[in-house]
Amino acid sequence: MKQKRNMGFYRVTRGGPALAVLLCGMAAIVLLTGLAGKAVQVAAKPARRPIYSVETPEKKVALGINCAWGNEDIEEILKVLDKHDVKASFFLVGDWCDRYPDSVRRIDQAGHEIGSHSDTHADMTKLDRDGILREIRASNEKIKKLTGKSPILFRPPSGAYNNQVIELIEAEGLFPIQWDCDSLDYRNLTPDEMQQRIFKKLRNGSILLFHSGAKYTARALPQIIEAIRAEGYELVMVSELIHPRPYRVDVEGRQHPVEPTKEE
Repeated sequence: MKQKRNMGFYRVTRGGPALAVLLCGMAAIVLLTGLAGKAVQVAAKPARRPIYSVETPEKKVALGINCAWGNEDIEEILKVLDKHDVKASFFLVGDWCDRYPDSVRRIDQAGHEIGSHSDTHADMTKLDRDGILREIRASNEKIKKLTGKSPILFRPPSGAYNNQVIELIEAEGLFPIQWDCDSLDYRNLTPDEMQQRIFKKLRNGSILLFHSGAKYTARALPQIIEAIRAEGYELVMVSELIHPRPYRVDVEGRQHPVEPTKEE
């Protein structure tokens, strides 16, 4: 298969009819050219996006921590956050809740926010509608059983999503949350390397990504928190950063507020 780019078209050929895709803003126009030279125009469904960051004039950023692996560093992470008076948003996998119920309760009792990260950490783009709903609902039920609180945030595993995933997350009353500053702590980067990565993209409304169970996360958090504050940013939970409904998400995944339509 050959791929050529010409005048805004992405043309793919495979020994016969040509498929040309013209990207126009949020939608795509697909031109199918047959052997007879006739063209059929099809309007593709606009892409749905989760919230990667938030448009805000305030110097606020949110600290998000995914919990899908071990819990051996949870107590140390909680001590660091408590020492620096930071409240974070923890995204928990349902299976992780099954294995570490005491850690779930500790996170909640420490005053941090708990969002869902699915039930089994499955690639939700490969699931049908019922499978996606099972992943969302099962994890929410486990979190509520342990904390008495229903999550309002959902982070798709591995950042994988499509229109159906986003639509079903929102239909369940949840905010789909991604990130725009990835520490890459799961690659065992040093604290200095993580800080450099975060600061490459840090801006008002950024959402940071870390993981429990990574080698240097607990060690890196103190210096990263201090460096962020030294730049004048306030660290808040994701729910304190995002705009309430209604809102819109632009092509970069940045969330913007939308004024409700006033009824006459």
